[in-house]
Amino acid sequence: MIRGARMIVVAIAITLIAVASGCTPDKALDFGPVGEITTPPEDQLSRDIMRDFAGRDFNLDNNDHEAHISLTDWKPGRRIIMPYWLGVNPLYPGFLRPTVGHLYVMSQSTLVRPLGNNENEYLIRAGSKLFKSDTVFEATHTHYTDTGGMLPTVVRFTGTRVITVPKDAPATGTITEKVPVLREVSMPMHTTSDQDLSGYAKFVAVTATAPSTP
Repeated sequence: MIRGARMIVVAIAITLIAVASGCTPDKALDFGPVGEITTPPEDQLSRDIMRDFAGRDFNLDNNDHEAHISLTDWKPGRRIIMPYWLGVNPLYPGFLRPTVGHLYVMSQSTLVRPLGNNENEYLIRAGSKLFKSDTVFEATHTHYTDTGGMLPTVVRFTGTRVITVPKDAPATGTITEKVPVLREVSMPMHTTSDQDLSGYAKFVAVTATAPSTP
């Protein structure tokens, strides 16, 4: 009981610090001004990733802190290190805050529903293990046929958008919110036949690209 009380006190203290620093609930999950970009990344490595990983699955090493990824036809030992998509931490909104235009590996996300009448856009919940927020996912190489968990995918944070979506059942009505937009770069992570994919959303590929040079 004493330990639980201490945890509550710490949580309250953190919340008070956040409010005192100007991080009120309406600003805590603010991903920036409304708008989306279409320009190529500024750095060469990001442009290379977008070219080489476009429409292709990839291997993801077991690392919780950073994403170590490689294409399935690369030589052993060759890999790229990328940050995971963590969204915005409402308690520390300035810590590891995502940057518009940068690439991330989206992991442990959930597909909620298709978004409106657009066949390639979905409402998902994405972020860190502790904090996930509503997010628009723009599929460029896949078409999802049901809901559920999503395999890790290389994405680009292209900006924010205001959307109006139905509330989760059993609530009724709609909610209007400003959310981040993640554009699909790769296919979902490579899997093998012996992996248990129950609970994951099913998808089909809609494009194909030629392999890169190992």
